[in-house]
Amino acid sequence: MPAVSLPPGGIPWDQELPLETAEGVRLRGALWRGGDRGLALLLNGRTEFLEKCAVPAAELVKRGFSVASVDWRGQGLSQRLLDNPRKGHVSAFTDFHLDLQALTEAPAVREIGAPRLMLAHSMGGAIGLGAIARGAVAPDAVILSAPMLGICLGVTGRLATGILLPPAGALGLLERWPPFAPKTPYVFKGYRKNVLTGDQAMFDWMADALRDEPRLQLAAPTMGWMRAALDEGAYLANHGPLGCPALMLLGSAEAVVDPAAIRTGAPRLGAELVQIDGARHEVLIETPSLRDQAWAAIDGLLGRAGV
Repeated sequence: MPAVSLPPGGIPWDQELPLETAEGVRLRGALWRGGDRGLALLLNGRTEFLEKCAVPAAELVKRGFSVASVDWRGQGLSQRLLDNPRKGHVSAFTDFHLDLQALTEAPAVREIGAPRLMLAHSMGGAIGLGAIARGAVAPDAVILSAPMLGICLGVTGRLATGILLPPAGALGLLERWPPFAPKTPYVFKGYRKNVLTGDQAMFDWMADALRDEPRLQLAAPTMGWMRAALDEGAYLANHGPLGCPALMLLGSAEAVVDPAAIRTGAPRLGAELVQIDGARHEVLIETPSLRDQAWAAIDGLLGRAGV
């Protein structure tokens, strides 16, 4: 069933879920069946896909959870939204909540019961937090790996978005890439100086997977995605606490999402913040020793929460 070979440590899902949202977007979902600990929702980040989820899914299954995940609209092997399939685009982050609804309402997922755990990474963290804030889902515990509460733009990036986004919206250009945006996947730039992971085997797998199955490729986000992400970040900044036990994992070398937004967001959301020294953005597919630290923190939170 997987479209490419799985990464080291990943396990195949037990059931692939052909899904369709309320407005007719076709999605690819998956279910890993575990023990009697209940359902875990695994929400991946921008550019990601089910095969990459196979590594954290394996850890959750080993801990007794069944795991449900989905390729978000516009990425993975779910329906792409624009003529150029490499453009990462969405009009509003609430559109992703329709994808989450399609996943949780799939009969095979509903049989397991309401989600006990949400494990969300990067963009998936923003999607999951927004769904909780709007009452769309209510897990018993939340684990957030480098949640996208803000984006690392730098001074130039902030200035450029402030200049470009208003006229792009007014002129109907939000489906375009920003000027000078990369037109190929980030991992094709090579392992050296990458901001994702220090585990070269995992990095090389990501690049090989995209070469082996070009339909999985995604490049830079559109100006519409950027506006939607900034709007959702502003919405989330006014919400909290979550009302359930929560943990945020942050690598000390984070350079994709805004570490300052995570550090200020954790207490507002009532979440414990654990920094993994030496880790980059992909804490859950980092080097084995760093990954072990992340899962030790997760186990501690789940134990204290009784989940």
